[in-house]
Amino acid sequence: MKKNKLFAPFLMLLAGAVSSIAMYLFHYSMKEMLPVLLAVLLVFYIAGCIIQKSVLSFMDQIRERERAAAAAMEAEAAAQEEISGGETETSAEEEA
Repeated sequence: MKKNKLFAPFLMLLAGAVSSIAMYLFHYSMKEMLPVLLAVLLVFYIAGCIIQKSVLSFMDQIRERERAAAAAMEAEAAAQEEISGGETETSAEEEA
């Protein structure tokens, strides 16, 4: 499993742990604690999914730009090689 797929569950569990500890320290009863904990888990899971999708979208855009830059560099190198290769052929013909 890819590391970037674990962001939403990690955020949800971290928020659940923090809220559980806070509610325990504030002496919430179980009847009060469980619905609040469920709401916190759902909200933070949805927030984590949204953040994860936006981060993956940004990563895809960066990868696409890197591919385009690499292709442009390869095309430029090929054009430069073609220019320098043409010069060596003409100079070789002149020497003969």
